[in-house]
Amino acid sequence: MTPNHPSKNERRKHSRAKFQESVTVHNVIESKSGNVFEVAGTPVMAKAKDLSEGGIRLEVEMSPSASKIFKLNFQVQKNKVVDVYSKLAWMGEGMLGLQFIVADEEIRNIIRHYVQKSL
Repeated sequence: MTPNHPSKNERRKHSRAKFQESVTVHNVIESKSGNVFEVAGTPVMAKAKDLSEGGIRLEVEMSPSASKIFKLNFQVQKNKVVDVYSKLAWMGEGMLGLQFIVADEEIRNIIRHYVQKSL
């Protein structure tokens, strides 16, 4: 590491916790108006590796379609399924890094509580 290139951990805004749950991944397209996201195609299942208030890392068996926006469904707490929109931050070696782009305060609080409890 050089002084001009901080490590990934130094660039993170939020703490990250181990999270190994199944995640349903839906491809999303912009509506014709460009103001609304529409779920498209058949969802795929992925395995989460870690989670933060700002995003999630997923292990995937195939590369995502041309879509760069995804709707995710996963369970953080018992009987509480999280629906959140995300964008592709990075991909490589069977992994995707997704940044949450549409998550209300309730969802962020649920994830924040999970991460804090896991540290």
